[in-house]
Amino acid sequence: MACINAKKTCWNCPAAKFKGNVDFTACGQSRNIEAENAQIMIECRRRPGLGHFEPTITFEDCPEWEEGDYGYMLKNMKVMILGIDGYLGWALALKLGKLGCKVSGVDNYWRRDCVAEKGSHTVVPIERMTDRLHAAREVHGIDINFRRIDVMDRDKLREFMDEVKPEAIVHYAECPSAPYSMVDAKHAIKVQENNVLGTLGVLFIMKDIAPEASLIKLGTMGEYGAPLTGRPLFEGIFPSDAALEWKGRKWSLGGELTPRDPVSFYHCSKVQDTFNVYEACKYWWLRSYDIMQGVIYGVHTDEIATDPRLKTRFDMDEWFGTVVNRFVAQAVLGMPLTIYGRGEQIRAFIALDDAMQCMVRLIFSPPEPGQYDVVNQVSGLFKVSDIAEAVARVGKEKFGLEIKIQRIENPRVESEKHPLEVVSKKLPNEFGFEQGVTLEKEVERMFEVLLQPEVKKRLEEKKHTIMPKTRWSGMKKESGTLEVYEPGSKEKEGFEGVLRRGA
Repeated sequence: MACINAKKTCWNCPAAKFKGNVDFTACGQSRNIEAENAQIMIECRRRPGLGHFEPTITFEDCPEWEEGDYGYMLKNMKVMILGIDGYLGWALALKLGKLGCKVSGVDNYWRRDCVAEKGSHTVVPIERMTDRLHAAREVHGIDINFRRIDVMDRDKLREFMDEVKPEAIVHYAECPSAPYSMVDAKHAIKVQENNVLGTLGVLFIMKDIAPEASLIKLGTMGEYGAPLTGRPLFEGIFPSDAALEWKGRKWSLGGELTPRDPVSFYHCSKVQDTFNVYEACKYWWLRSYDIMQGVIYGVHTDEIATDPRLKTRFDMDEWFGTVVNRFVAQAVLGMPLTIYGRGEQIRAFIALDDAMQCMVRLIFSPPEPGQYDVVNQVSGLFKVSDIAEAVARVGKEKFGLEIKIQRIENPRVESEKHPLEVVSKKLPNEFGFEQGVTLEKEVERMFEVLLQPEVKKRLEEKKHTIMPKTRWSGMKKESGTLEVYEPGSKEKEGFEGVLRRGA
């Protein structure tokens, strides 16, 4: 599986610059070239001595591509990470740098500011960016080219992108919080302005500066919602054999974008991103993977575990503390694990280390020019109540913690009991992804980190920021308690999630 991208060709390579009589006016979802006598020819930026040639050399046969643990990798690949200071951006920067990529990145520290606005902080202490960069160089020998830039500042971003000439761009520079987007008009507008207009600006800059680079764009499984019909959540685009039947007539849906049902103003911004990126690939023959990602949890990658100065952030407040991370923090604090409403909501999840593996595989296996593709980045489906049970079980068995579970009024507007069937075939079958971390293993690692005296002290300082006060209805009040119960005392009921990974 390591060489799964071996047969990809110059057609996929970001070093290939198109030449010849090519009319790129066809839909960007295929390489239909409609001009008469069209001939696809390229120049290679890395091997100019080859002149003009047809893009048929495979990664396996090209000396610029080297075999590694994640398939073939373009030597010294230039990867730019937008949002490099964040939970995911920093972990990915270290992994890519350790693999030999030339990593650059931008950030404006908005995540740090938003968490501070809530009155919280990352409970795993992180260094200032200057100290992080120094530690990465000292520990791993990684030189990261960093600039403090807001993606909304298109002039500065354009200048930096022109300097770097990236071959892949990872877009993490968006606000990732549904609750933050639901606080009030100011917060909702800020999230949509940053996420939608920021991404649109990135696309225009790519068109002018780096049209051959692949855009690896972070979406979210929350774009799809949770269809009450139980309709499968395909990977962004209907498969070729999908069909619509109505009043005795039948139409193919193959190749069309699947329906979206966003569950907050944040998720609405991600849906708009989907359409903007899709259209940019169609109009300008950009190439992109849109990552519909499950909820990420955890603290561990091999690179960030090497030195305390390389830790990535860990949030547990109501705005930015995702559910698994929040449950472990509550357990360490001796608080009941708070589930919203019935706790029957089913969500998709993936551990931090596995998510980083997925991203690396996608970066090293670029799509074709004009191709917009979607992957569902998921390793498991769990009910919120089952997540609470798992955290309580690990906390008691491994660390002797007595933990209770508390149902509280749901601050969100959502169905609390629903089916969920997710298709996630591309990452394991086309890109070679193999899950390496179970939920229980990563929860155990999280307890080990959060029970450290320094980290536990930081948890205690900000425990007041955990309980939800932001309601989708616009009311400002803390959710009341519905029930407190012992782990293991409830009978299983309702639906179970279905994850389709087979070929």
